[in-house]
Amino acid sequence: MKQLLTEWRKFLVEGEVKYSGILKIKLDSAIVADIQRFQEDLKKDEEGAIMLPEKALHVTLIHQSILEPHRKQVKDMEFPSSPDVILGDKIIEKTSPEKKSWVVELKNQDEMRNYVATVMASLGSENTNPEPDRVFHISLANLTGDPKDSVR
Repeated sequence: MKQLLTEWRKFLVEGEVKYSGILKIKLDSAIVADIQRFQEDLKKDEEGAIMLPEKALHVTLIHQSILEPHRKQVKDMEFPSSPDVILGDKIIEKTSPEKKSWVVELKNQDEMRNYVATVMASLGSENTNPEPDRVFHISLANLTGDPKDSVR
């Protein structure tokens, strides 16, 4: 019974926009299945890649530093339906001086950017494109398996 309730709760929130410091899209089960296929390919090809757990898979829409001034407002906000997550077709390696991650970028970058603009406008922000260089993606793996250790 407990497993059934857990799965039902998971089903109810799939594909939803959630605020947890960052604003993110929680992935639906079909996208998670596609991501897990990418992860299987990655396991075969990249020895140092440690896969992120399913519960950590998401699309970051807005970084927490942008949302901090709006924290109280965004906690109580009802978000519009998120755009569909449309995956690219290849794994991309990202590196920084001390980090390495593997990601799949989304094909619908403009749609995601427009969604962010809508949310920022509804928060009363004049800056509706707070991260113009953001490339919307899903992190698959990094060197530790901890989502916080992914290249941003």
